[in-house]
Amino acid sequence: MEGGPGADAGVGVSLFSDIQSFVTTVRGAADLDAVEACLSDATRRLDFDYFGMVQRVSARLSVSPVQLSDFPEDWRNLLATEDYYVHDPVLVACEKSVAPFSWDDLPDLITMTRQHHDYMATAGRMGLRRGYTIPIHVPGEASGLCSFVTAGDRELPAQSLPAAQYLACFAFEAARRLVVSRAEANGVPRLTQRQLDCVVLVAQGKSNWVAGQLLGLSPQTVHKYLESAKTRYGVSSRTELVVRALYDGQLSFNDVLN
Repeated sequence: MEGGPGADAGVGVSLFSDIQSFVTTVRGAADLDAVEACLSDATRRLDFDYFGMVQRVSARLSVSPVQLSDFPEDWRNLLATEDYYVHDPVLVACEKSVAPFSWDDLPDLITMTRQHHDYMATAGRMGLRRGYTIPIHVPGEASGLCSFVTAGDRELPAQSLPAAQYLACFAFEAARRLVVSRAEANGVPRLTQRQLDCVVLVAQGKSNWVAGQLLGLSPQTVHKYLESAKTRYGVSSRTELVVRALYDGQLSFNDVLN
């Protein structure tokens, strides 16, 4: 993921347009119900059937964790009983990975216990057979995830997977901002023009060396600009940096696509 969102060549302009529309709508969301409805609609546009967004309960959180989904009611009721979710191998895998993964890859990421296999088998019987999960790690806060799921025997829509990463990050950021204090939510960092120049090129998939050639800077200087921008936002990866800058309107998708 460190190569930047622009490195995902499979993302088409039409999918970017869908995500841009989502960002515009979700920015104006008044509450979590509005975010959930918007995310549910976007999920279908990307040819998935369901989504689930969860933030771990943690002592780090001073507010309620983010928990949104449009999973079938029977599955949501099961998760709400007796802390059934503690057997979820997807949660375990998210603690070990910063990269998105398919549920088919779970055995390669963690040691699957009998409870883990039973959990996934039950999810499958309820129609949640295949999923694509994006781990979300916010420095200093509880980790989270967003899963996009296909029902029945449908394969994951491969052409939508890169766009799903953007969708997850934007949706989590929107929900997160609604549950933190207004003062913190309004504290939007501002990047310098040189930082923005570097972030744009990273979003287009350029390496530090290529970005330096285009800007007349050394690769080391480009790296320093990107690191200082990440520090301003309090993020740990280039992908998160690009997402935050896009969400706040400091970058536009036109910048990324040019």
